Amino acid sequence: MTAEQNTATAGDAQLVGAPGRPADDKPKPECSHWIGAEQRHCKQADGVRRYITGHRCPAHTPRALQGLPEIPTGPGWPIHRTQEDT
Repeated sequence: MTAEQNTATAGDAQLVGAPGRPADDKPKPECSHWIGAEQRHCKQADGVRRYITGHRCPAHTPRALQGLPEIPTGPGWPIHRTQEDT
């Protein structure tokens, strides 16, 4: 095996973005809740979060479908911290 063949292994591969497409151009997740009466998916894109059942908008979270309010965030490590908080 030559040195050229060693550098061509899968472990040395570099990830390169698709040509002509910005790296941050990712499609937004959409609510995948099935609305049976309308025979379609919700497809709402605002405020969508990932759950075990898939992406859900605030109107179709598991607790919202049960008619319950969302559980408020409690004490703990906040997701977004600033330098002033530390």
